[in-house]
Amino acid sequence: MRHFARIITLVVALLGLGRDSASKALAQHPLVQPATGRTPVIAQWESLKYGMFIHFGLSTFMQEEYGKREEATCGEYQPTQLDTDQWARVAREAGMKYAVLTTKHCYGHCLWPSKHSDRTVAHGPVTDDVVSMFVASCRAQGIKPGFYYLLGWDNYHQPRMTPDQYEEFCRNQITELLTGYGPITLVWFDIPWDLGAGNSARLQRIYAQVKQHQPECLVLFNHSFWDGVGPRTFRVTWNYHRETLDERVMIWPTDIINGEMTPPPQDGHVPRIGISGTTYYIPMQTEDCLTEVWFHTGQNKPKSLEWCLNRYEEVVGRGANWLLDVAPDQTGRIPQDQVDALIELKRALDGRAQK
Repeated sequence: MRHFARIITLVVALLGLGRDSASKALAQHPLVQPATGRTPVIAQWESLKYGMFIHFGLSTFMQEEYGKREEATCGEYQPTQLDTDQWARVAREAGMKYAVLTTKHCYGHCLWPSKHSDRTVAHGPVTDDVVSMFVASCRAQGIKPGFYYLLGWDNYHQPRMTPDQYEEFCRNQITELLTGYGPITLVWFDIPWDLGAGNSARLQRIYAQVKQHQPECLVLFNHSFWDGVGPRTFRVTWNYHRETLDERVMIWPTDIINGEMTPPPQDGHVPRIGISGTTYYIPMQTEDCLTEVWFHTGQNKPKSLEWCLNRYEEVVGRGANWLLDVAPDQTGRIPQDQVDALIELKRALDGRAQK
């Protein structure tokens, strides 16, 4: 506990510094950088191995993922049988150990009543705090809860703000998520290269903020389609590529490196990664869709058992965790064919383990 207290004290001090000074201090101080060895927190996360990604929100009702339908309003979000207990129960029955929910995606719609936005569940006909329900359901089933939070490509909030204003907005929402719902295992930040000028320092401040609120919460900044051999570098953009800068950003710091639909190399993930003369211990996670798309569109046929078994071996067998996405439909439940596919996969994995 003394170690965590030191982290909190340091991060609070850093957040009070000027931005350039804070960036330099963050880069130099090991207590607010990713781990240089396999800590108990990381070892516990690695032992989870298999989790459920849950894409649900306004995109489910707009039938479009990237926030491009201008007619979207909070009124479109109308689940008729919202059942987070079903989500968590299915995860447990499928052998999954953790779950990650899309708290905010490209429409900017928040699944909790954020005080910092007018595009939330509080502003529509179904006002349930889905984040609160999700966390409670996970804990009841012994599932570790995690949050997905969109940084770049927010087509509602970013056009209304400057990069500095938007960073403050995101950090205010992150504070809500990490102080209002108890311990969270993982925060999965999407599109981290779309934060405008000073992108690198913005990522460091966001990382430090997570550690300020929850030192044991692991941070994942999305590296997109990648095999996890080391942090990727992206050209910095702002507001969904409406502005592209000469600046490039290494997606760093991150506690976990990832690959969307990309497993580790065939010889396995090597978590000891050298950056600027320091070796860090960065485990890997691969995210995949059980169906062909992240959100429910009405055309979400589950992939074959053979595909699922092969991918599990490619990911978990090579030393990474596997986060498999399901897509609740407009009722707010995971459709039965997806449930059946997950249970079939569990039985097949159990059968392999017994051989």
